[in-house]
Amino acid sequence: MVDSPRSQRWAQWAGHALIIGAALLVLSPFLVAVGWAAILAFATWPVFGRVRRQLGGRIRLAALAMIVLVVLVILVPATLLSLALAGEIRRTFAELKESAPALPSVVVAFLREIPWAGPRLAERVAGTFASPGAVERWVLDNAGRWPAAIASAAGNVGRNALEGVLALVTLFFLYLHGDALARQIQRALSRAGGERMTATFRPLAEAVRAVMYGTLLTALTQGILAMTGYWAAGLRSPVLLGALSALLALTPLGAAPVYVPAGVWLLIEGRLLPGVLLLGWGVLVVSVTDNVIRSWFLAGALQLPFLLGFFGVLGGVLAFGPIGLFVGPIVVAMLLTLWHEWTAEP
Repeated sequence: MVDSPRSQRWAQWAGHALIIGAALLVLSPFLVAVGWAAILAFATWPVFGRVRRQLGGRIRLAALAMIVLVVLVILVPATLLSLALAGEIRRTFAELKESAPALPSVVVAFLREIPWAGPRLAERVAGTFASPGAVERWVLDNAGRWPAAIASAAGNVGRNALEGVLALVTLFFLYLHGDALARQIQRALSRAGGERMTATFRPLAEAVRAVMYGTLLTALTQGILAMTGYWAAGLRSPVLLGALSALLALTPLGAAPVYVPAGVWLLIEGRLLPGVLLLGWGVLVVSVTDNVIRSWFLAGALQLPFLLGFFGVLGGVLAFGPIGLFVGPIVVAMLLTLWHEWTAEP
C-alpha cells in the first residue's frame, strides 16, 4: 500500500515535534543561561561591532574583549551590590526585632505632633497596640521568613556561579557566530510563516535594547543616584533604600516615594541641612535622570507605554524569575507590535 502525501506529512510533523521536544528536554537545564546570553548579545551588539572595527575585524579577540567588558561593567558590580544588599536586609530586620517593643510609643508620639487628624490617629494606633507584646510578637512571627529568603536570594552568589559561567561561554560563541545565526533565524522564520512573521520579529533586537537601556538602565541609574544621596545624608541602609528606589523607578511613581519620606524623616529629626539636600538631590537629579536617559537611549526606538512596561516587568518576574525583568517587557513589546500590525489602517 502506498502512503498518501497527507499521512507522510503528518509523520514528518510528528518526527519534527519529537526531535524538538527531546532537544528541549536535554537543553532545559541551560535555557536560563542561554536566555541571559541572548539578551546580553542583543543589548551589546552595537558595542561589539565598534570593538570589532577597532580591532581590525579580529572577531575572536573582539569577542574576548567584550566578555571581559561584560564581567567588569555588569557582573562584578551586580555581585558586590547583591552582597551589600543581603547584609543590609539582615541588619535592618535584626534592628527591627530589637526595637519592636518601643515601636508603638514612637509611632503614637509622632502621630500626636501632626495637626488636626494626628491626635485621633494616635488614639486609634494606641488602642490597636494596647497589648504590650503585640507588635513584638507580630514582628517576630512575620519578619523572620521572607526577609531571610530575600537575603538568601540576594547573597547566594555561589549557587548561580555555574549558570553565570555558562552564560558567558554562550555569549562568547554568540559574538563569534551571531551574524550567521541571525541570517539562519530569518530564513527559518520566512519559511515557517512567510514575510509577515519575519516582519513581526524584526523589531526584537530593538525591543531588547529599549527594555535594557530605556527601562532597566533608567531604574538602575536612579537607584544608584538615590543610594548615593542616602549615604551622603547619613541614613542607615543606603543600599536597601537604593534598591527600593530602583524598584519603584520601574513604575510610573518613580523613586519619589522613597527619597521624599527619607528627606522628611531627616527634617523631623532636626537634621535640616541633610534633609533639604536629600530632597533637592531627589527632585533635581534622581527624578530628572528618567527623562534624560530615556531621551538619550530611546530616540527612535520602540517605546512601551508606562503601564504595559510595569506589567511586563512584574509579570515577567513572577513568571520567569529574575530573567523575567527582561523577558516580560520584551514579550509585551512584541505583543504591542502585533497589535499595531493587526489594527493598522489597510
